Amino acid sequence: MDTWSCVDGRWQPGDLPGAELRWFDVCGRDDSEFQPLARQLGLHALAIEDCLSLLVHAPKIDEFADHLFVVFHALVPEPEGPATEEVDVFLGSRFLITYQDRRVPATAAVAEALAEGITVRPGVDGLLYEIADRAVDAILPQVSDLGEQLDVFQGEVLRGELAGNPNTAILSIRSHAGQIRRLLLPQLTVMQRLSRGEFGQIAEGNRIYFRDVYDHLVRIDLALEGLREDAEVALTTYLSAVNNRLSEVMKVLSVVGALALPASVIAGIFGTNFDNVPGLHSNWGFVAMLAAMGSLAVSMAIYFRRRRWF
Repeated sequence: MDTWSCVDGRWQPGDLPGAELRWFDVCGRDDSEFQPLARQLGLHALAIEDCLSLLVHAPKIDEFADHLFVVFHALVPEPEGPATEEVDVFLGSRFLITYQDRRVPATAAVAEALAEGITVRPGVDGLLYEIADRAVDAILPQVSDLGEQLDVFQGEVLRGELAGNPNTAILSIRSHAGQIRRLLLPQLTVMQRLSRGEFGQIAEGNRIYFRDVYDHLVRIDLALEGLREDAEVALTTYLSAVNNRLSEVMKVLSVVGALALPASVIAGIFGTNFDNVPGLHSNWGFVAMLAAMGSLAVSMAIYFRRRRWF
């Protein structure tokens, strides 16, 4: 657990005596430090249970007598694509607790800013805004990366340069977009409630900043919806390209089969087991048969070409 104290309006690392405000950043499932802190600050048992639960909770706000319990989600980059990570927040008038199972880049970025002496919004609610703002701002670039991957697939489809089957990759992008959107939609309500003066823990001067986070979430929601639609278009385009290529192959095979059909018929006729087949004993019979086969095939090819069948 990392602890920051605000003394004389300046955040410093450690639990310092005489601190006006404190931020406790807890990472990991080890509750050996969190449980005593929860008892010391009088956190509600239901909120502690949700915080330590292994289940994923949708973004929400629970209001208790002297503190708020806020749940929101941030994106964590992973090799197979961005994944959501739950951040549980306890906000009192003089303390802020952030709890995460693994380190979220937003909390690490705020801690780094405090260490460098960068000015942040005043109050523990201002610190919550800084974390939420960085978490939300980090989402849009990752959504844009997913969109760029779709653009690459679509370009390869249109140019006919696909070396493999992108079907699974496109469906994976669409699935990621859907999962992110389902978790972020309730987060819109959370930020909206924090911005409209519903809670005394949010200072009036900081409410407009939570409104700005809400506006960014609206943009991300629109981007995710557009990404899902683009994935549908990319998948439809790919399947259309596959069908077109299959149609071309079938057309060629059909033309070849049609051109070979007269030869097969002639060969079948002259291959019958009768002695009185015309030309059977002629020295020129075989040549005449080949000439008939060739002339019929050429004639059919010319006819097909004039009809623009190939």
